[in-house]
Amino acid sequence: MAKKKTEEKKAEEPKIEELQEEEALVEKPKEGLATELGEVKEIEEVIVEEVKKKGAFEKESWKPRTSLGLKVKNGEVTGIDYVLDSRIKILEPEVVDALLPNLSTDLLMVGQSKGKFGGGQKRIFKQTQKKTQEGNKPKFATFAVTGNEDGYVGVGYGKSKETVPAREKALRHAKLNIIKIRRGCGNWRCGCGDPHTIPFKVSGKCGSVIMTLIPAPKGTGLIVEKECQKVLKLAGIKDIWSRTEGQTRSKLNLLYACFDALQKLMSFKISQKNTGASNIVEGSSKAVV
Repeated sequence: MAKKKTEEKKAEEPKIEELQEEEALVEKPKEGLATELGEVKEIEEVIVEEVKKKGAFEKESWKPRTSLGLKVKNGEVTGIDYVLDSRIKILEPEVVDALLPNLSTDLLMVGQSKGKFGGGQKRIFKQTQKKTQEGNKPKFATFAVTGNEDGYVGVGYGKSKETVPAREKALRHAKLNIIKIRRGCGNWRCGCGDPHTIPFKVSGKCGSVIMTLIPAPKGTGLIVEKECQKVLKLAGIKDIWSRTEGQTRSKLNLLYACFDALQKLMSFKISQKNTGASNIVEGSSKAVV
C-alpha cells in the first residue's frame, strides 16, 4: 500500500509542475496586454492633445499675403488696437487670430427646420431653394459671431451650396469684420465705474428694424433678444436694456441692427467753440481732447 501511495505522489508531481508552467504562460500574456493597453491609452492622449492643438492658430506655418500680415508675422505689429485705430483694412483672418488668440466663436439660430404651419425648430443654417428646369437647387446660409468677451466683437454671414463651406465663410467674415467697442457704467442708478455696460444710449438700424441699447445697473443682465444676447456677451457686456421697433421677426436685420448700435459706441461729438458747429467723429477715446 505504501508503495502505491508513493508512486501516485510521483505521478502527481509532474502534473503540478505542468499546471504551474501553464499559469505562468497565462500570466505573461496578461502582462503583455497590460503594457499594450497602457500604450494605447498614451496614444489616445496624444491624439486628443493633437486635436485640441489643431484648432489653435499656428503662426509659424502661416504664409501671409498682405503687407499687414507680413508686419504681424515679423512682430512689427503686436496689438489689434493699432490696426483698428489706424483704419487699416483686414484682409486675412489669420491677422486677427495672431493678435487676439483668445477669441470665441458661435453660430446663431437664423434658420428654421421644415414643419407644418411654420412650426419647425430653430437651426443654425437657413435653407433656401431655387426652382430650375433641372430641379431644386438648395443653398445654406449661416450667421457667425466672434469675440473675446473683453471689448472686441465681429459678425459674419456666409452662404454656399453646402453647410461646411457656408460655416467657414461666416467665421472668416466675422474675423474680418471685428470691431472695438467702448464699455462703461452709464446708468445713474449704479455709478460703480466698472465696464459692465455701455456708457450711453445708442441706436442701430438695418432695414425696418431699429434697436436701441440702454445702459443698465449692475445685476440686471442682458434684457434683449436671445440671439443678440450671444453677440453682446462675446462683446463683454453683462448688463443692458433694449428697445426694438420694426419687423423684428427678420432675424438677420435684427442682428445687423444690434451690431450697428455697437459700432456707434465708438463715435462721439466734438463741438467747435468758435463756429458753434459740431462734427461726429469715429475713433478711439484717445482722440478726445
